[in-house]
Amino acid sequence: MRFSKLCLTAAALAFAAAASAQPAGEAATESEPRLSDLQETVDQLLDEESEPTAPEPEVRSEAEEAAAEEPEATPEQPAAEPPAPASVGDSPNEATPAPPAPPLTRAEIAAVERIAERGRLLIEIARAGIIATRDMLSRVSDPDGAGIVGWIAEPGGNAVEVTFYAQGDAGPRAVYRTTVLGGRVTSRETYLGGEGPELSPIQARMAAARAAASALDHEACTTQPFNVLVVPPASADAPIDVYQVSTPAERGRFPLGGHFRTTVATDGSVANSRAFTNACLDVEGGAPAEGETVRPIGITHLLDPTPTEIHMFLAQLIGRPLLVATGEPQRIWLVAGDRIAEIRPQAN
Repeated sequence: MRFSKLCLTAAALAFAAAASAQPAGEAATESEPRLSDLQETVDQLLDEESEPTAPEPEVRSEAEEAAAEEPEATPEQPAAEPPAPASVGDSPNEATPAPPAPPLTRAEIAAVERIAERGRLLIEIARAGIIATRDMLSRVSDPDGAGIVGWIAEPGGNAVEVTFYAQGDAGPRAVYRTTVLGGRVTSRETYLGGEGPELSPIQARMAAARAAASALDHEACTTQPFNVLVVPPASADAPIDVYQVSTPAERGRFPLGGHFRTTVATDGSVANSRAFTNACLDVEGGAPAEGETVRPIGITHLLDPTPTEIHMFLAQLIGRPLLVATGEPQRIWLVAGDRIAEIRPQAN
């Protein structure tokens, strides 16, 4: 893949993220949407669910209709036997409301927190990639001529090291390397002419995992190429997760579909791969104007019992909280900022 496509991807993500997402590590400002700011919206949604509906019109069987049309019995004629009442369970018009989902167990709460942690990591990698790409493009006039075929990011402490690499005869070599800290580049190294150092064993595995995921038959939901985020392995022998994220093709419209996660084993083979949706769907979004009430975007997700790391990533990209309905059992979740929280019905 030519690096010009990679630049388009980073630029598309940068445009949306820079306008709507708060840089990692900065304290929330008074204008930033918080979970408490959405309580009014949540209460309204719960009230609407609890409002009684209009009673269904009575449905009677043919025998009941015939009995209703017969004249009233006279003293000389014995009254007709009334039809036997139908049992409650036989009535097609009576719907038993689904019971509320049981409270989350400790294991489920821990699983949701792991998902949120992965979502925060994806956001950190994406932000560092945007900043490093801008810096690289300001100093490398011809990324294609330099042979750059991809980039990887390695968070460590408060900083993220981003490496742009080319494919050399003996393996991938670094072309441009930056350290991103506090939303800016604090150091950089440039290696042109094919003289860059070879990638470390873990970096080489990450580059190979990126290539393996890119070789799969995955299609983005926009005309832009995927933004590819490679998660560093937990250890030298651990598998590597690669995320292919569809990026916006036009201002104000964001793809909810076309996002994939591929797990690459230590030997470089693809262990498994999944899509986070079954179809392409766009949503209009963007950060609210000054003074505008912040309202979440409601979506339904039935592939998992909880929101995923992609939902957290999308909430940051779109600049609006997400209200996610999952099942079974049916639950409502709020994905806002760097948190995923279940919304429980209020007790009567």
